[in-house]
Amino acid sequence: MTGKEELGTMIDQTLKIASAEGEAIVRGRNVLEHQIRISNSEIDIFKQWEYTVLEVFVAIDGRIGTTEIFNPSLKVINSEIGHLTKFVKSLQPTPLFQGLQEDIKPPTTVENLYDKRIQDFPEHAPDVVTAAVNAAQKSGAKRTAGSFFFDETHVMLETSRGFSGAFPESTYRITLRSFVDPESSGQGIAVGRTLRNIEKTITYAGKESGEIASLAVNGKQGKAGKYDLILHPTVAASILGELAGSANPLLFLMGMSPLKDKLGEKLGPDSLQIWDDGRMPNGLGSAPFDFEGTPTQKSSIITNGKLEGLVHNASTARMQKTKSTGNCQLIKFGMGTKLVVPAPTNIVFSKGDASFEELLESQRSTIYVTSNWYLRYTSQLEGSFSTIPRDGMFLIKNGEIGQPIQKLRIADNLLRMLANVEAMGKEPRQIRWWEVDTPTFIPFVRIKDVPMTAATQ
Repeated sequence: MTGKEELGTMIDQTLKIASAEGEAIVRGRNVLEHQIRISNSEIDIFKQWEYTVLEVFVAIDGRIGTTEIFNPSLKVINSEIGHLTKFVKSLQPTPLFQGLQEDIKPPTTVENLYDKRIQDFPEHAPDVVTAAVNAAQKSGAKRTAGSFFFDETHVMLETSRGFSGAFPESTYRITLRSFVDPESSGQGIAVGRTLRNIEKTITYAGKESGEIASLAVNGKQGKAGKYDLILHPTVAASILGELAGSANPLLFLMGMSPLKDKLGEKLGPDSLQIWDDGRMPNGLGSAPFDFEGTPTQKSSIITNGKLEGLVHNASTARMQKTKSTGNCQLIKFGMGTKLVVPAPTNIVFSKGDASFEELLESQRSTIYVTSNWYLRYTSQLEGSFSTIPRDGMFLIKNGEIGQPIQKLRIADNLLRMLANVEAMGKEPRQIRWWEVDTPTFIPFVRIKDVPMTAATQ
């Protein structure tokens, strides 16, 4: 892996070439990543990757392009940037780019972004994972599978506007699924940056997956209808986090946000607060600065139930005559090139005052949903969608988890669900996995009158 000093030299050289005819950003990352895979309740793979990557953005007369150079050398850099520059000149100008951030400010300070204990963690990681698997089995699981990733990264960024910054970061994330039989499963997730109490955190994920799987035995076909739903944080992040993530002017322009034209409107209960926080301690989306070098910040999205703000990069801020919120990211859209656009960092929901037991108390028909897959829109502009509950799903009877049920689908509207949030739990969790792209801090959530349809047999 390229050393820090060598990485800095490569970034300097890349920026010099890339900015010769326009504006440019170069971000370099030295990455040391590990994966432990669990199959049939045993560790069967423990792998390690080391690599260096340069992410390059170039803008020439309103034309933009990007490239990635893995394990670069000065010879490769010269060749790749030459090709990129030629390609950019052949494109048409885009209105989505209005120039890079001009106002250079010191980076933000972010707590719990890097834990130096990650350097020695590989020798302890198998024991931590084994403890989680054992916890799942003690809770009733017959078989457990999943993956545990952890990494250490050094990030350096330079722009043609004169910004230069660097920071180290560490992350871990585990997803475990436990099974009692093929129809009875449960999922546990744990993510973070600091290794403080990591064994306790990951062991709880194993325990939870085993408990849900054991409760899900003998599940029956659920009946279609309207129910109050108690959403596990994993599900709440997938559904409500999707709506919060659409508070984005780019999605407004593309006709892909149900929040378009709703600034200033009341969308949820008075108690509901949602914000984007690029400085969230231990947040997987946290960083001292964004892709343009703008300091990250905490930005209100919904305050007292009312839509108050959007996330911005320099370009969308100029379009709307406001300031960047430090939310510039390099994002890939479909199969095309990556774009420098605004995007959320960490979505944070305010916590409520209800315990899990209090959320279960209801006189109405209620279902507890622990996991979901495949959120798909029937109309992204309107916010209409469906998603499939997975793993344990349960009817609630007399304030307790009762009959496990299967083969129902949530089919509703994001705006309607937000308006019908009835109560929220006391303890937010950070959720990030393949169904939740943006790290989201959210507690258990209770939502009334949600339509459930019978899934295809």
